[in-house]
Amino acid sequence: MMQQVESAKIKNIIFDFGNVLLNIDEQRSFDKLNELLDAEKCKDLDEIVIHPFERGEFSEEAFFNRLQRRSKKVLNGDLYYEAWNAMLQDFPANRIRFLQELRGRFKIFILSNTNITHLRNVKRRIKIDHNIDDFDSYFDKCYYSHLIHMRKPEKRIYEFVLEDSNIKADETLFIDDKQENLVPAKELGIYTYCHSPSEDISEVFSRIIF
Repeated sequence: MMQQVESAKIKNIIFDFGNVLLNIDEQRSFDKLNELLDAEKCKDLDEIVIHPFERGEFSEEAFFNRLQRRSKKVLNGDLYYEAWNAMLQDFPANRIRFLQELRGRFKIFILSNTNITHLRNVKRRIKIDHNIDDFDSYFDKCYYSHLIHMRKPEKRIYEFVLEDSNIKADETLFIDDKQENLVPAKELGIYTYCHSPSEDISEVFSRIIF
């Protein structure tokens, strides 16, 4: 059963980015990386490489060097770049209109586990597809993990967003496609909704908030 929230209670909406607003297919990147990387060298890939990169703990160059060192054999650097970006898809025009409509009713935010490479490529595509130079201006504030050096589901990231944006937990709805990212938010008193990427957030939103 879909969790619903009374609209009178909500003043702020925090959106995850990928698979909520932006279409992504993480499996495409995983498959391409699996073709390049040695599985025996990748048992700690998330903890040692991907998650620290999403916290901005090392540079883009260092990230791709770490991938290359875990290869079955050393290959052209462009192959790792292409594999890492393979998950990125489109940002549909109807969701741009959806965000514009929400701005008159709520404060809206992004809270995303991302990295410098993905964010640069996504914003470039949004500019090409929608002629938008400043995507972040569609939100009251955007919290990207690599810029604030925290990532979901660390509890401190939700505490930081509430304090930095000066919003109250019990007036806020957080929408994410991963249940594990919702648990700490809910513990802080934030309303949560687990979004299915198979649905369009602009179409289901009116059924979440009534």
